[in-house]
Amino acid sequence: MKTWSFRGLTRATLAAVLTVSGSGCGTDPGEETAQLRGDRAFARGDYQEALAEYRLSLLREDSGTEGVVRAAHAYAVLGRVDEAKSLYDEAARKDSQYVDQAVSDLIALAKRAHANGDGYGTASAIEAAQHFRPGVLVEQLALPLARHYSETGQSARARPLYLRALGTDPSNPDIVFETALAHEEIEDCGSALVYFGQFEELAPRRAPEARWHVGRCSFQLARELKDQGAVTEALEHLELVLALKEPRTHLPQAYFDKGEILVQLGDCAGALEAYRLVSSTVGTGFGALARRALDRIDEIRFGGVGEGPC
Repeated sequence: MKTWSFRGLTRATLAAVLTVSGSGCGTDPGEETAQLRGDRAFARGDYQEALAEYRLSLLREDSGTEGVVRAAHAYAVLGRVDEAKSLYDEAARKDSQYVDQAVSDLIALAKRAHANGDGYGTASAIEAAQHFRPGVLVEQLALPLARHYSETGQSARARPLYLRALGTDPSNPDIVFETALAHEEIEDCGSALVYFGQFEELAPRRAPEARWHVGRCSFQLARELKDQGAVTEALEHLELVLALKEPRTHLPQAYFDKGEILVQLGDCAGALEAYRLVSSTVGTGFGALARRALDRIDEIRFGGVGEGPC
């Protein structure tokens, strides 16, 4: 005997089917199955009762894969992501046609969670949907998910979602700024500076919001470039840090590094000035750096043990 499919069945359709099936003469209530009771409960919107009956059906009746899917669908409607994913996984292993329903249910759950302001629920449902179909995502959820991952310290997961959101709204300064922050958090300062630059172009009055971040990333890039021997490029980034005067805690080291580079470039007068400025900006915890700067000044003025143009 052919069984009807639960997949894609709306509540209204299910109610109609059950009304017809329940109106036959001579139906013995004692013969009613847990699955049918679950369908009736689902049709009237009592999803908790429906789930209880479907679980009973799985335990006591030969409800097959359709029974597993019924229970998975009920779990999804109730917002229970892990249970829905587990049962849909079981069903999909037996018949791949259920992948579509799993993805549909989990995406719908993600949308409901987002509408309720539940970032964790949204992320969990999307991640479960991607278990069945890698990469699947509703465009309207890209930005909320990116923000959720950023807020929970998962910037590596946030970055591609910000890029996706930026692709649909490239002139939104908030998205550009948050995209820059996501790159900064994963230490991709080269890309971060590009996006901070775009942010300042889009919202020049808000440029001060980016100053600290631009300074921090410029300082980091300067140190990386200096280590790589690209001293001219490193000096350009240090000059930006010093012009912005941010981050303030980095200024003593920035002046010292500038002095080191200028010594290499043979600008002894510039190096002396940079070393002198270390002491004028030094704060708590930088005493050792100030003493090193004074030593460098003495080496340049009176001749040190090191070799170099100064």
